[in-house]
Amino acid sequence: MPPPHASPTTHDRAALGFERLVFFSDAVFAIAITLLVLDLRLPPPVHGVISLGGLIPKLIGFGISFFVIGIYWLSHHRLFDGLKDQDGPVRVANLVFLAAIVFLPFPTSVVAEMPGSPGPVVAYALSVAAAGLLLVVLVLVARRPGLMRPGETRGGTARWVIRSLAAPLVFIATTLVAGRNATLAMLLWMAVAPTVPIFDQIGRMAQRRIDGAGKRGPTPIPPRRPPGKTGAKRPAK
Repeated sequence: MPPPHASPTTHDRAALGFERLVFFSDAVFAIAITLLVLDLRLPPPVHGVISLGGLIPKLIGFGISFFVIGIYWLSHHRLFDGLKDQDGPVRVANLVFLAAIVFLPFPTSVVAEMPGSPGPVVAYALSVAAAGLLLVVLVLVARRPGLMRPGETRGGTARWVIRSLAAPLVFIATTLVAGRNATLAMLLWMAVAPTVPIFDQIGRMAQRRIDGAGKRGPTPIPPRRPPGKTGAKRPAK
């Protein structure tokens, strides 16, 4: 039994560092969602009557951003479930990704104040896409052999990358529409809901193919024929 004041082992320090990273990330996601609520304020009354019509764009912006941040949090949570350790590159990539997450309430507020304007719609879509692409970078940095739990595979990493590209591609595509019809572009943001499962199925197929190829091993090279014995024998005359 170790003495009461024994110094923590390397394993204990690694476990503590991993838990701190996860707890800090969850706190940043919680702050980002909390900031979304701060814009939901009742408008001042006019002649003693409060009109709730002005809250509709803000409620829509809140709902979309809550859904997007929720998707990113679920992905982040599942990603770290497959890890057993972290290192400096993971901490840096995670911090940059969290910066993009906590920034999302700002473009959400701008879109809510100017609904239907192309500029804010494009800025919001690019902000969401940037967060998604940074999640892809985090996946590639974190899912390395020395950091993944036993049972995690290269095919699983490919599935993660493909799935994580769903939201960025949808929001980047909507920027092409926003210049002509910003309202239509905002409606197309809801395409993220069916797109994520579709990309996940594509990722599953890629995972099975990559992991299946790894189990079969490399294709054997056929042996060379001895010199002088190549080709078919000529029939005797």
